Amino acid sequence: MAEQIVVGYDGSENSDRALDWAIQEAQSLGSELRVVVSMGRPVAVDPSLYGPFLEAIEAEADQVAGTAVARAREAGVPAVGVVERGDAAGVLVQESEHATALVLGRRGRRGVRGRLGSVSAAASAHARCPVIVLPERWDPRADRGAGGPFRGRVLVGVDRLGRDNPAVVAAARYAQRHGTGLTLVTVVPEAASVPTGSADLDRAVREQLTEPAQALVDQVAAGVREDHPGLDVETYVFSGTPADQLVQAGRTADLVVVGSRGYGGFRGLLMGSVSQAVLNEGGSPVMVVPTRRKG
Repeated sequence: MAEQIVVGYDGSENSDRALDWAIQEAQSLGSELRVVVSMGRPVAVDPSLYGPFLEAIEAEADQVAGTAVARAREAGVPAVGVVERGDAAGVLVQESEHATALVLGRRGRRGVRGRLGSVSAAASAHARCPVIVLPERWDPRADRGAGGPFRGRVLVGVDRLGRDNPAVVAAARYAQRHGTGLTLVTVVPEAASVPTGSADLDRAVREQLTEPAQALVDQVAAGVREDHPGLDVETYVFSGTPADQLVQAGRTADLVVVGSRGYGGFRGLLMGSVSQAVLNEGGSPVMVVPTRRKG
């Protein structure tokens, strides 16, 4: 099946950024772009007014989709526009079923066009493909730390799943396809959180915490290098809380990759706490990778 990038679009400034990213991604992969505009759920209005009201919404949605499609085609990307009725998050999750990636802005505007805000969190938790969420006011041309250690790199956290973590697999594939480096990060508790009262014992505790973590991330790196020869892979072990360290490290990264860990009801979201923190507080684009298999 040909690759297809899906972008949720509502005409807002943030969805414009998502559209720009999606166009670049489609260009990079040589794929088609599918622009999805949601009209939202039907509202209760007087039957005599419903027809004109619905027509006005449809006309605006068609115009919004048409504008986005025209921009993509001007960039040489084959594109189609789709206007759907229904809950925006539900529409996007359905569209993700056969997509290579779903691209969204973190926030949109209120009103007829403003349907993307918290929708990005819901879609990220339940989509069937990786979801790339661009932070509010994100500018790819801005200096996010020219001397930062993760500039020009994809950053992903390593946990007990190691090499089998879908986020690691997706991050490595993305880095190789886009010619960037890959940074594998794992986090251990701060030794200060378990003080012994002895400098020597404190050092031993730090080593006991750090050495197994370093061994794990190095093992994952070796596996990634085997799967992706020539990929620039580096490893880091940080001390602290995983959420705080990934948010901080990711501020200068080109892309931060996390797993959705989505279980249970649609409204509950139930992403892992680390994934939620990175999605809500991170300053770089975030890819949320489904931890459930399609099916």
